[in-house]
Amino acid sequence: MVLAGVSAGSLCWHVGGTTDSFGPDLRAVTDGLGFLPYSNSPHHDAEAQRRPLIHRLIAEGTLPDGYATENGTGLVFFGTELQEAVTEVPGKSAYSLRRSGDSVVESPLPTRLL
Repeated sequence: MVLAGVSAGSLCWHVGGTTDSFGPDLRAVTDGLGFLPYSNSPHHDAEAQRRPLIHRLIAEGTLPDGYATENGTGLVFFGTELQEAVTEVPGKSAYSLRRSGDSVVESPLPTRLL
């Protein structure tokens, strides 16, 4: 089975993440389908408030550790295991987001150009 999506279409497969799908303000979603047991933050490079919001939500425990993607990137999972990050735009990245104490460690992932 292949599940795919962009923006909210990517977010829905996860536990939750950040969205502006409900209006002009960016907010948390905590009731995703949870097929992937992680948080997800799309548009990580395109909207200035995405990064600080997802960091805060993970740091305070509202959302679990997860991943963030810049526009033009995607994540490939087999089951619930991340296999690779891919991009259609040279130089774009995806990130692992891990809670560490009361903050978040954001680590770039190797990204394969399609």
